[in-house]
Amino acid sequence: MANPSAKILTLSALIAAASTGVSAQDHTAEINLGIGRILFGNDLDDTNNYHLGLGLPITDRWTLEVVANEYDADTEQTGVDVRGTQYRLDALYHFGDDKNWRPYAAFGAGDQRLSPEGGDPSHETLLNAGLGLKNRFARNWEWRTDVRLFNSLDEEYTDVVFSTGISFLFGAGEPRRATPAPQPAAAPTVVEEADSDGDGVLDSKDKCPGTARQYKVDSEGCVLKLTETVSINLAVKFDTNSAVVKEEYMSDIRDLATFMNQYENTQVTVEGHTDSSGSDAYNKTLSQRRANAVRDVLIQRMNIEADRVKAVGYGEERPVADNNTVEGREQNRRVVGAVSTRITVNETRD
Repeated sequence: MANPSAKILTLSALIAAASTGVSAQDHTAEINLGIGRILFGNDLDDTNNYHLGLGLPITDRWTLEVVANEYDADTEQTGVDVRGTQYRLDALYHFGDDKNWRPYAAFGAGDQRLSPEGGDPSHETLLNAGLGLKNRFARNWEWRTDVRLFNSLDEEYTDVVFSTGISFLFGAGEPRRATPAPQPAAAPTVVEEADSDGDGVLDSKDKCPGTARQYKVDSEGCVLKLTETVSINLAVKFDTNSAVVKEEYMSDIRDLATFMNQYENTQVTVEGHTDSSGSDAYNKTLSQRRANAVRDVLIQRMNIEADRVKAVGYGEERPVADNNTVEGREQNRRVVGAVSTRITVNETRD
C-alpha cells in the first residue's frame, strides 16, 4: 500500500487536473481547520477528531478538497488505544444564490489507516457523503459545519461524523450576495407647470401675472371688465317704518360684495324703493334710510371701499308692480344693487 505522502500528492494532482482551464469563483483557494465527533459503527469507542483541509473552487458551485483527519480511540472490549488517520478527496456542491449562507452536499473517497498500540497497522477504503452549511462572516473567513456518513468498503460498517470548523479564503473579495432582481424603470417624472398667482391660468400663458385672486380673469390671465350695468335684487325686507338690516339678509348682501370683488373698477348704487303707502316725502326719506343702511353694511362689514358705494332713495317713484294689490306692494318694497364699471380715461392693456 502506498504511503500517506504519496496519496496526498496523488489527490493534489487530481485536483489540479480537474481545475485545469476552469476559473475559480470569488476566491482562489481555502484552508479549513476543524474538529468533530465520530460515532463509530465498529468496536471503537466514540471519540473526537481533528481535520485539516485544502480546497480549490473550480466553479461557483463546485469545490474540490483534500482532507487529512486524525483521531485517537479505544477498543470497546480491550481498551487498546488505536490511532486513526484518514486522507481523502471530497467534492462539495453548493446550493442557492445567497453567498453568505451556503448549504452544500459533500461526497468523496479516501484511505483510513488504523494503528493499534503494539499491533500492526491496517488500511481501509472509505466512501463518505453528507450535508453541510457555510457562513461567510468576514471577507476572508467562513464558518462551516456538516454531518457525514463514512462507509468502509473493507469492513462493511458505517460511522457517523459531526464536524465544524473555520476556513480562511485566499484571494477573497467582498462577500458575495445574491444578484438583485432587475428593478423596473422608474416612470418619467411629470413636472406640473406653475400657476403662481392662482388665477387658474398657467404662467406660460398668463399675460397679466400677479393678478389678485378674487378677480375673474380671461384665458390670458387678465382681469375681466364688466361691460354693462348689472342689477342685483337684494331680498332685504324691513319692519314697518324701520331701516335696520336684519341678520338673516346678510348672505344676500355678501353675495353682492363678492360679485363686486370679482370685477376690477366696479361700483354699486344701492337703490331703495317703497310702495305707495304713505306720503311721497315720507317714502322718499324712508327709502333713503334703508339704502343707507345697506350701504353701511357693504362698507363696514363687507369691506367694500366707501367710494365704490352710493345710496339713493327713490321712494315710490319706480314701482315694478301694481300698488293696488298686496303682492304688488310687497314687490315694490325692495332694495336693488346696480353694479356698473367705473370708467377710467385712456385705460389700456398690453
